[in-house]
Amino acid sequence: MPTFTYKAINKDKKIKNGQMSAKTSNEVANELGKSGYAPIFIKEKSEQLLIKGSIPTIEKITFCRYLSIMLSTGMSLSEGIDVLRSETKNPLMNRILSDMSYSLEQGQQLSTIFERYPGIFESYFLTLTRAGEVSGKLAEVFKYLETELRAEYNLNSKVKGALLYPAIVFTAMIVIGIMMFFFVLPQIGRVFLNLNLPLPAPTKFMFSFSIQLQGYMVPILIGMIVFVIAFAFALKKRSVRDALFRLIKPIPVINNLIREIDLARFARIFSTLLRSAVPITEALEISLSSLSLPEYRSLATVIPDTIKRGKSLSSAMKDTHVFPSLMVQMTVAGEKTGTLDSILADLASFYEQEVEEAVKSLTQIIEPVLMLIVGIAVGAMILSIIAPIYSVVGNFQQAAGGPR
Repeated sequence: MPTFTYKAINKDKKIKNGQMSAKTSNEVANELGKSGYAPIFIKEKSEQLLIKGSIPTIEKITFCRYLSIMLSTGMSLSEGIDVLRSETKNPLMNRILSDMSYSLEQGQQLSTIFERYPGIFESYFLTLTRAGEVSGKLAEVFKYLETELRAEYNLNSKVKGALLYPAIVFTAMIVIGIMMFFFVLPQIGRVFLNLNLPLPAPTKFMFSFSIQLQGYMVPILIGMIVFVIAFAFALKKRSVRDALFRLIKPIPVINNLIREIDLARFARIFSTLLRSAVPITEALEISLSSLSLPEYRSLATVIPDTIKRGKSLSSAMKDTHVFPSLMVQMTVAGEKTGTLDSILADLASFYEQEVEEAVKSLTQIIEPVLMLIVGIAVGAMILSIIAPIYSVVGNFQQAAGGPR
């Protein structure tokens, strides 16, 4: 459905600006008229604007949960979308739901509509929706999607929550360091350097360095801010993330943590796709291509091709020498008993617990290391400042004829 921007005025001469999704500009004018506003202008927005932006995961969880409940109670899909549209407070989600409502009235399928928003709805989201439309089990599919999204959201929340304290300490350490080198040390340094005292070499270097830095304070701070913003935008590119993963790969603790997050995500998505009757080769391709580590994503075509040649999934996974033996053995058991989807769901829960424990262990290592670094930095600065103070006091005592 097209989206229109408008500017309108009411009888009290109050101006209102906004946007509305409607079939035509006349429909927008009618809606404004019902609210007591007369349109000044109505202009259709470019359709490309609809696909920009992002939606919080919790918003997508709510979307899946409401649709699952509504479809389970016998409500039609278009009615469920209209109810959600009236309730959502996210502007982008509101526009997407408006587009869904209009497109469904035109006879389009929901999966086709999702394809227009590749940056918002993942590939497994589209595949599951398509499978639900074919099987007539959209309510169950949205329930599966809610479970998958909620599990991923909970895992990410636990990781972020565990790393919050070290991040705060590290940020505070950087801020204090900037304040010391740009504001405190230059003032103290000028006093002692002007006294021409025989300062220790480290102290003299630190004072001179901080004074030089202060002269370039504005460009340095601007450069730091630009670097942080550019780095944040660069991380959105997969090639940059891959390069970063290659850099941190030699660090065992972090590498193992990212690997277990990927394994949990793979098992969860693969299980959900199999449960929705998606073909195993397509399910493997989608679940592997959605992972972070390049070594897993590179298997998105290798393993499905191996299975097409007649090999079992467990054998194909074992031949890659990438998956842990536990996952391979559990896959063997799932293939023999015909319960691969439920075994993978159990594996996902297991790896999620492993991630939680790994994050706790990592924070237990990071916290004392950060405290040690802070202690050493503070101690070095204090000694560098106290040493010249003792020197000044000694000189004053000698000038006064020594201590009495």
